Amino acid sequence: MVHEPGILILLFVSLSLLLGAGMRHLLKGTPIPYTVALLVIGLLLGTAERGHMFEGFAPMVGHSIGLISNIDPHLILFLFLPTLIFESAFAMEVHLFRRTFSQIATLAVPGLIVCTCLTALLAKTVFPWDWSWPVCFMFGALVSATDPVAVVALLKEQSSRKRLETLIEGESLLNDGTAIVLFTLFYGMVVGAASGTGFSLIGTVGSFAWVVTLGLVIGVVLGILALIWIGRVFNDAMIEITVTVACAYLVFFIAEELFHVSGVVGIVAMALLFASIGRTRISPEVGGFLHHFWELLAYLANTLIFLLVGIVIADRVRVDSAEAWIILGVLYVCATLIRGGTITLFNPILKRIGIGITREKSLVLIWGGLRGAVALALALVVAQNPDIPAEVGEMILFLCAGMVVLTILVNGMTMPMLFRKLGLDKLPPAKQVTIDKARGSIRDALEKLVPDLQQNQFLQAANWEHIRATTELGYEGAGGEEPEKAATDRDLDMAYRRRLLEAERKNYWTQYQQGMLSGAAANKLVEAVEHALDGDPEIGPRTELHELWATPPLLAWANRISWLRKAAISATFERMATGYDAARGFINAQDEISGYLSQLAPSAEAENRVREEILQNKRDTFLRIEHLRDSFPEILAALETQAATRALLNRERAVIQQLVSAGVLDKPEAERLVEEVEMRMKNLRNVPIKRQPPDVEKMLRQIPWVRELSDGTIAKLVGASEVRLYSAGDTIMRQGDNGGALLIVERGSVEVLRDTGEGREVEEVLGAGAVVGAMSLITGRFDKTIKAGTPVEGFWLGADDLRPVMAEDPQLTANLTHMLEGNGAPAAD
Repeated sequence: MVHEPGILILLFVSLSLLLGAGMRHLLKGTPIPYTVALLVIGLLLGTAERGHMFEGFAPMVGHSIGLISNIDPHLILFLFLPTLIFESAFAMEVHLFRRTFSQIATLAVPGLIVCTCLTALLAKTVFPWDWSWPVCFMFGALVSATDPVAVVALLKEQSSRKRLETLIEGESLLNDGTAIVLFTLFYGMVVGAASGTGFSLIGTVGSFAWVVTLGLVIGVVLGILALIWIGRVFNDAMIEITVTVACAYLVFFIAEELFHVSGVVGIVAMALLFASIGRTRISPEVGGFLHHFWELLAYLANTLIFLLVGIVIADRVRVDSAEAWIILGVLYVCATLIRGGTITLFNPILKRIGIGITREKSLVLIWGGLRGAVALALALVVAQNPDIPAEVGEMILFLCAGMVVLTILVNGMTMPMLFRKLGLDKLPPAKQVTIDKARGSIRDALEKLVPDLQQNQFLQAANWEHIRATTELGYEGAGGEEPEKAATDRDLDMAYRRRLLEAERKNYWTQYQQGMLSGAAANKLVEAVEHALDGDPEIGPRTELHELWATPPLLAWANRISWLRKAAISATFERMATGYDAARGFINAQDEISGYLSQLAPSAEAENRVREEILQNKRDTFLRIEHLRDSFPEILAALETQAATRALLNRERAVIQQLVSAGVLDKPEAERLVEEVEMRMKNLRNVPIKRQPPDVEKMLRQIPWVRELSDGTIAKLVGASEVRLYSAGDTIMRQGDNGGALLIVERGSVEVLRDTGEGREVEEVLGAGAVVGAMSLITGRFDKTIKAGTPVEGFWLGADDLRPVMAEDPQLTANLTHMLEGNGAPAAD
């Protein structure tokens, strides 16, 4: 009976997923990696089909396996790589990726090139088939790169070290892109030589940077466009997830098919964009669902691809050459030694850049060099090309397939043992102490609950000894004694601070998801925590937040340009809004982590030190808020109104969802109510922060040397005024700089600084109505350094604008002269 190919493929996918689910269930609690088991099953299925064992009892299964074994290698790349690479990069901590990028790039580019060259030399000098140099280099590129599909799948099962996982995962992602580019280079040389078309090595080598750069640009551009679209959508999981899936495949397709550049680099760039700035563009309610969706998609793709790889190898690779088997064994050993030699070669560099590297982690890097579906797919491309001799293509396919099987089976199966041998299967002693203390806190909480449960009339017959033995109540804390002895006081303190900072970072995302924190503020706060985690973790001070509350140089420059001033003032108020939001979220997070101080502290001294740092953080931040409240109360009122409204709308939606769960509301009714709430949420997000514009005329009339002037003169002064805005800490005037203008403070307070020779100290603090810089109208230079003590709004009057008005009104000239004779420090009434 003949069946349609589509039906056979559907049968294969269905059976594969059921088989994968069954294996995942059976392997729980065993040391056998899931991916290794799938590869073995795939090999068995492919072997059975090759021996026609399905014809007697399951011909449709045999036909489906036979159809799959002849899959187009390009389809393997285009179908599976976008999903697996996007999910892997999207799940990475972008902060850790940035910190390890120098190491990743070292391994993925020069490291891979060295491996490729050494493998090519091995093929040329040891292999008995007298391949040409282009073939040897093409083969070297094929088998040198670690495969992200195999490596990532194994690491997620075995590793509990996030930094090591990021390093290996990042290398496998980027060197896969490098390997495909190198393969394309040498593949073109081989095909060009075979067809007699000629080939320019210099031109192709020169295009390497172009291929990687354009792939990066494609990923970034499509990623930004996708995020702009998603940012305009509010809490619609179907749209947001669909856009991410479509764009991941489009990036790969456009890069590989239309521009012939690196699709892998494009997808990695797009995924990292989504994982960083995109995290606050995605609706808070959708973010968790999106990650779970991609995890499921990657699990399905992994299940299919490892079965597929096993079937293709078993069904299509020739295994009848004893010589080839010997060469495969030599290749496996030598490839492992080459990778080990390359990592050893770059080890002095790797130790000094990024996060550094230890001997144990170097060994994991060497042994974790698994090959997988990418190498096999590229080898199939070679084997199917009619311009390449069939015996060369078949041997390359055999050796690549053999390397895939050996690295996954041997390295993959022994990786858990290597982790145990190197002690990497356990947490560092200091980190383990914090875990033990957390377990002790859990036990204490349960102990408080036990008396109430024992009094429950329906639990009188419970066996409490058995309950204690099978719950955390049986934990006595002994497991924490030995790690505590092994860890130094400094290690314990660092682990303690790191746990608190990680809890703080989690709290920011929780506040964002609950609508209590804006996306911009959440990003800034998370970035500040991640910088605090660099090196020795520090609870305070947070210099990144201080920078958020200051005016950046570009904005200060724009504030001095007349046609940019309006936009600069608007941007400054937006920064104030973000700064306030961040300050409020920061204080909430400091209160949150304060609740864990005594639970996790390794000592009373460590707890007291951290508690004082948290208190100082809160003092500094409250001072910033009070400065803003004093200078711009209407801005603070609008921000607090928005925050309270967001909180109530989130609570309203939560109550509706609770009523649905309780059966009080039907789902259609609830959906309409939720839609109304979310529409108000969306409208609230788009409401700009409004401020009361400064009343320059009113302010001028309060100044002694202005109030008696004629209305016409005052109107001219108002027209000549330039409103400017300063953040707390900004330098408004610097002693000795060119001047020729005075500033009238409309809101806030400024500090007059005196140069003592050893530095500057505050000589005087002036508030609203103060005039500073007046002497520069005569001298042309500022005679004092003026700094904004709080957020300040004021307006400038320049000498060039004042002279025509003074010429028309002698009274203004007389008043200014009198003010300057009084040393330029009049006060407002």
